[in-house]
Amino acid sequence: CAKCHANAKAIQATANLLANMLRLGRTLKSKYTTSASAVAVTSAAIGTIYFVQSNNETTPTLAERKPTAPTLARNAVLPSRANQVAHLSSGKVFDVLVIGGGATGAGSALDAQTRGLSTALIEKGDFGNETSSRSTKLIWAGIRYIATATSSLLRLKNVTRPIDAISDFVSEFSMVSNCHKERRLLLENNPHLTYWVPIAVPVDSYFSWPPPFNHPLFSIAPLVLPLVFKFYDGMSGFTCPPSHIMSKDRAERKFPQLATEDAKYYSVFYEGAHNDARTATYIALTAAEHGACVSNYTEMIEVLHDDNGKAIGVKIKDNMTGKTFDVHAKSIVFAGGPFTDHMRKIEDPNCKPAVASAAGTHIVLPGYYCSRGVGMLDINTSDGRFLFFLPWQGKTLVGTTDRKGPVVSSHGPPEAEIQWLLNECKKYLSQAGDGGDGLQIRRTDVLSAWQGFRPLASDPNAPPNAPISRDHIISQNPDTGITFITGGKWTTYREMAEDVIDRVVKSHGLSDKAGPCVTETIPLRGGVGYTRNTPIQLVQQFGVTNEVAEHLARTYGTHASEVLRAQNNNTRGGKLLLTGYPYLDEEIEYACQQEMATSLIDMLTLRTRLAFLDSDAAATIAPKVADLMGKALGWSRKQKKEELKGALEVIGSFGGPVPKAMKEESFQTIEEVFHSFDVNDSGYIGYDELKLVMKHHGAPFKSEDDALSAFKSLDKNGDGKITEDEFMNWWGRLRRRETSTLSDIYRISSDKLGSGSDSRGAAFG
Repeated sequence: CAKCHANAKAIQATANLLANMLRLGRTLKSKYTTSASAVAVTSAAIGTIYFVQSNNETTPTLAERKPTAPTLARNAVLPSRANQVAHLSSGKVFDVLVIGGGATGAGSALDAQTRGLSTALIEKGDFGNETSSRSTKLIWAGIRYIATATSSLLRLKNVTRPIDAISDFVSEFSMVSNCHKERRLLLENNPHLTYWVPIAVPVDSYFSWPPPFNHPLFSIAPLVLPLVFKFYDGMSGFTCPPSHIMSKDRAERKFPQLATEDAKYYSVFYEGAHNDARTATYIALTAAEHGACVSNYTEMIEVLHDDNGKAIGVKIKDNMTGKTFDVHAKSIVFAGGPFTDHMRKIEDPNCKPAVASAAGTHIVLPGYYCSRGVGMLDINTSDGRFLFFLPWQGKTLVGTTDRKGPVVSSHGPPEAEIQWLLNECKKYLSQAGDGGDGLQIRRTDVLSAWQGFRPLASDPNAPPNAPISRDHIISQNPDTGITFITGGKWTTYREMAEDVIDRVVKSHGLSDKAGPCVTETIPLRGGVGYTRNTPIQLVQQFGVTNEVAEHLARTYGTHASEVLRAQNNNTRGGKLLLTGYPYLDEEIEYACQQEMATSLIDMLTLRTRLAFLDSDAAATIAPKVADLMGKALGWSRKQKKEELKGALEVIGSFGGPVPKAMKEESFQTIEEVFHSFDVNDSGYIGYDELKLVMKHHGAPFKSEDDALSAFKSLDKNGDGKITEDEFMNWWGRLRRRETSTLSDIYRISSDKLGSGSDSRGAAFG
């Protein structure tokens, strides 16, 4: 029976827990102290009691949850964007109009539509193009919030405010509990878009000082970390893969790139992960599958009011055509994340701010920095942040920073934050030394870098003494009746959507028409019928490689086969868009024809993630993608040229192998030119650096042979390094006709150019 199965599962998991704890105890006893071993044994006992108690009852499966979602035909054909815009402008009065097509806005539209309410969703750009596509890619349940809540509870200042302190702790803990529930729902409902990722936390000392979170209690965190992670597992009903302890020897085999000589052990736990932009897009498209009117590139430019000042709709601009029209609705929801106040100022230019924002920078490194699909977490960085090293899309994602400031749409991160992330990486990665076998962490290894903003919310319409929410905020303007939602986390987008639609239904008299929320049981587009064999079926049916099949299945789910039928050609296995990546030409046409893709930059940043993975690769392939999109969408030559120009400008805002500031520097000496080529600050110019810098200054070598020939002409001793002296001597020997390319780049004035040692002080025009 189900209960017997659950009990057996609990017994097995308990045995695993005891084994892990005993293993840690032996490690502690042999390498630390007897008292430390006692702490581990006590932790094991407490964890076992908690574990057994938490598994006395069976956990309901998806099929057992009620109510169930409306039946939806698999492979439902979506209306085109043109049809959706026509529906929007038809004069229909919708029950709910949602402004903002990120995860929360799209989730709100899906929730409302599946309750039986007629719903429209508009987004001024592409779906998920702001915060929802710039996350750390984790569907995480909030291990940090448990620590911060405990740290806050145990502060001395709480002696004078015990009730408030306990209330804050319970509120934070409740939020984490909800995160666990939502994480489970998202992963169980959508195995085609989500997956579990193991994350190792290195422990290099059994006593940590300064302590994490600046609290003395956390100085013993290394002793109890395995127990904390078991408790964390328990909050999900142990439906996640089990946390465990990894010995130093095993870690050396799994993480050859790590500096393991000082490690005591590694504590491994699991979080969910996904391609965030893809998930956001599929939330919106799932709403469309269920009948919602969904459109990207449609922007609210004015709020419409009745004679009493209540909002009855909005004026919309179609950003693809420039046409404007009115859309009427019984209720309006603003879901703009950190941009919510921008929407509210259209409603009321004098409104009180509700959202502050914090920026976080991520960098992408080659995949070998995070081998074998296992991530890493530093819980005590130099400034107290959490820092993740995660395998993502074949690369290594590192982030994030935390910087308060006004929200902007630009992807470009500060160079100082890129350097900070690289420096933090060096703490844990084995460094290459003289004759060593470690890795040299180089600035040129940064394939891409970007910033994103998260909303920090407060309710401007709350009573003066109302408590401040530590989660999302839902507020309604009493004058206009418009409801806004902001704050929260990627993991809880569905819960946020449910909460805001509950509020709208109650406040706008829609209870008679609206059914209960059913999104707990709705798989996103492509999830119905998906199995672990779907990638294998693609290999067998279409002859694609395993890598391409996995990518297609993880991106489109059961619609992957439609992608491979998008073009009428005889190429079995599809046409690779770019060597080294699993993207296909066929995906471009499919996204344009079936998924409302309209812009080249969206194709390179959101529909594929090339700009986020490798900004140089995205710029290289942009002309080809423009040609493919031009054919699919009927672009004129002028339109294609404008799309390409705009896309390259946006891609140029991303970080990459060469700091962007180099392009804007005015060099005064040849020494400065040398140091601009020495991107990695190693004291010499490497072959890859020479190629990269010439490319970034708009003068790439025509071929690999040309690049190699130029490098050898400078590297006189043949050691694979161009020293400063070699660079200066080469510069002094140049004839004027040989300096034309560099003259264009650096604006060299020939009458000021010296030779030999004199060139070290040469001025540049």
